[in-house]
Amino acid sequence: MRKQLYSLMETEVQIASPCEAELQELMHQIDIMVSNKKVEWERKMRALEAKMDVRDQELAEAQSKLDQKGQEVGMLRQKLENLQKTKYEMVKNYEAQLQALKSQFSKLTHSYEKLQLHQLKQDRVQDKERGQENQEAPFEFSNLNQKLEKQTQNYQFQISSKKQKKDDTITSSQPRVEKDEFIIEKLKFTVNEIAINRNKLEEENLKFQQELKMYQKQCQNVEAGLSEMKNELQTRDALWKGVKMECQQLRKELLKIGENRNVQENQMNLQSACVQRVEDLENKKTELLALQHHQKSQQEDLNKIRDHLYLEEQSHSSEQKRMRTEISDLTKKLHQKEITIATISQKATLLERQLKMELEIKRKLLRAQQLLGLSYETIKPENTHLKETMENWESRRRMNIDLPNKENENYTTSIHQLESENERLQNKIKLQNDTETSLLPRLDTYEETEYTSQAQMEEKEERNYQNENEWQMKQTQTATAMFKTFRCFQNPSPTSHGQGDIIGSESSSSLPSHRLSSDQEQNLDGESPSPPMAYTSNVDKPFPGKERIDVLLSHIYSTEENPLSPPEMSFPTTAAEKFFEEEENRAKEFEELLSSHIEELQRHSENTLKKYAWLMHNRHV
Repeated sequence: MRKQLYSLMETEVQIASPCEAELQELMHQIDIMVSNKKVEWERKMRALEAKMDVRDQELAEAQSKLDQKGQEVGMLRQKLENLQKTKYEMVKNYEAQLQALKSQFSKLTHSYEKLQLHQLKQDRVQDKERGQENQEAPFEFSNLNQKLEKQTQNYQFQISSKKQKKDDTITSSQPRVEKDEFIIEKLKFTVNEIAINRNKLEEENLKFQQELKMYQKQCQNVEAGLSEMKNELQTRDALWKGVKMECQQLRKELLKIGENRNVQENQMNLQSACVQRVEDLENKKTELLALQHHQKSQQEDLNKIRDHLYLEEQSHSSEQKRMRTEISDLTKKLHQKEITIATISQKATLLERQLKMELEIKRKLLRAQQLLGLSYETIKPENTHLKETMENWESRRRMNIDLPNKENENYTTSIHQLESENERLQNKIKLQNDTETSLLPRLDTYEETEYTSQAQMEEKEERNYQNENEWQMKQTQTATAMFKTFRCFQNPSPTSHGQGDIIGSESSSSLPSHRLSSDQEQNLDGESPSPPMAYTSNVDKPFPGKERIDVLLSHIYSTEENPLSPPEMSFPTTAAEKFFEEEENRAKEFEELLSSHIEELQRHSENTLKKYAWLMHNRHV
């Protein structure tokens, strides 16, 4: 039995060793996975840092370009302001010249009206004085013609002077226009590189549009004035039909007005150039929008990268949690296995104790049966001797009728006592045989169950590597079944308990008679019943029917019978406790290693995140 228990302990140790190997393999796989994740994380972080550096360089270049273009735009603004100032001055000059022309034209019209009135008066006077002064008429006409010629000469001189002034202004304005065209070309060349913020460009565009509207209104006013001038000239041409010289002068003035129209055409060209500038500005707006979209796409890429980093952090944390859960599950499984091993070892120790107790009970019963047989054989000749004495006493009584009645009563009482003792001994032998026959099949069934349990244990040990969980369940089921069967063997039938009580009472009542009857019974009864009681105290009374069996056999046991030594009982328990303590220490060390490894991973991830946040902060700054 001890060999079987040692084999069970060895199988349990072998079962624990593959568990440790599996745990070591799991730890190795976990370390490999963690190292792979670290390498992937570092690669991704390096790639992200390289991308961020490239993006930062691009942003710095874009900012430098924007600064350069801002400076160029400032220069262009200054140039535009200077051009606007020159244009404004030229417009003022043209307006002053137009006002002077208008004033001169009004003076001419006023003088012409005066001349017409004077001529009408003269015509009237001439009509009146024709009859009186027919001789003086040619002299007056000659005077009038001279006056008109003088006036026409004066007008021609004024017109020529005005022409010279206008030619001078035109010649002075032509290099300015060329300069303006050259500046406009430069502006066209530089406007293609402008990249200013949207709000500033819109404000400037609004200003330019307002200024263009003002220029357009002014041009419209000038055109309206010119149209009015044309109408006035047409009316005056109708009035000046009589005066050819004045009409020629007016035609010359109209030519000058045509020159003014050329100036207006130049202004229109300037307006078209301004429109082109506006278009260029719109193109630059589109470019700015494209740049803004590009910046937005870059920001979206950065957000995606941040989201990807956040997801990777979450996945890393989830993997850490999963590893922790797996480790906790493994520790729980280890604890469960330790608990099952402890329960199996406890049950094995209990089974060993119970088997030892049953074997000792069987030995005691056999010894009691042998002693009862010996007592029966010793009592048989006594019974025959008593029968012979009874027959002799009866023959004597028949022969000696005059014996006293007291002696007869004594003889009858002694005879009845002997008969009762014979009946009691016979009943005792029968009960002993019955108890032995009832215990033998139970022991046989227990041995069979023990053999079957050993076979099942061997099969389960062979299947342990295939399905460990099923093996544990079957182990527990078989252990519970064995425990239940042993409890059934432990609790005998009530009839046997009753028989034990009867036998105990009969044995306790019959002890004095045996002491009186024979010397052998006196020797047996002289032995104290303390050894079986002491045995029960040492074993801690695991069976409920043991006290009754010890009471039944208390007059048989000798002092030579000794109980089991407690070290032999406690040896497997101490070994199992040591094994469990070692397993617990190993599990604690394993948990400490895992916790330290997880803490190192967390610290590494926190440091990487802090570095990335610091880099991002510096880049933004």
